[in-house]
Amino acid sequence: MSICTIDVLAAADLVAMAQCMAIDADAFPYASTRFGTRAASERTWVARRDGRVAGFVAGRVARGALYVHGLAVARTARGQGVGRSLIRDALSRSRDEGLACVRLHVWVGNATAIALYGSEGFEVVRRLRGFYREGAFEGAPDAYEMVHALVQ
Repeated sequence: MSICTIDVLAAADLVAMAQCMAIDADAFPYASTRFGTRAASERTWVARRDGRVAGFVAGRVARGALYVHGLAVARTARGQGVGRSLIRDALSRSRDEGLACVRLHVWVGNATAIALYGSEGFEVVRRLRGFYREGAFEGAPDAYEMVHALVQ
C-alpha cells in the first residue's frame, strides 16, 4: 500500500486542481465535479504522493449528508490503497462534522468501486435505471445508490 497524505483542495492550488481535472477526465466519461467552487457546501480532498495528486474525492453537503460527486485515482496509483484512504477520510471528516450519512452513485458495471464501497460499510439502497447518459458507459446506464450511515 502506498503512503499518501490527504488534505483539503485549496482554491488557490491551481496545479493540484489541474491534476484533479486530468484524473477526473481519465476516470469518467464526463466531469464528475466542478473544481474550485467556493460554495460552503462543497468539499474536495486530495490524496498526494510524491508531491503530486494521486486522487481526489469531491462532494457536497446537503440535508445532513455528504453526497459524493466523484472519487477518482490516477492510473499509476490504482490498486495501492489511495481510493480506500480517500473514502475513509471522507467518512471520518463527515462523522466529525456531525453528518448523518455519506451517499454516492456508482455505475452498476464498476465492480471494483462497488466492492471498495461495500468493504467500507456502504450499502446499496436502490438501483436507478437510466441514471447516466446513454453511451456514457458500456452496457446499461444504471447506477446503484449507496449509503454509509454515520449515526445509528
